[in-house]
Amino acid sequence: MNGLLTESNCGDLVVDGGGWMIAATEAQIIEHVLVANRGELREFPLLGGEVRKMQHGLAGRMWTSRARRMIKAAGVDVSRVWIDMDGIIKVE
Repeated sequence: MNGLLTESNCGDLVVDGGGWMIAATEAQIIEHVLVANRGELREFPLLGGEVRKMQHGLAGRMWTSRARRMIKAAGVDVSRVWIDMDGIIKVE
């Protein structure tokens, strides 16, 4: 899926050579879904992985399956979401 790219740290549009950059946006969509809080995306109020709420705690047992369903609802086909031993979220 192609679309406008944004900066991951601030959300600004990426400008390259005087124009907006259009490229594959799957990773960007996954990041936005996992970081968003529920209710933040007005058209889809149940979407949001709420990763920042989990920052200093443990994820619920079903969080990975819910995150996978949310990412699929956003239009990105993923087969697996898991948290490795270092606490890093992996998506494939």
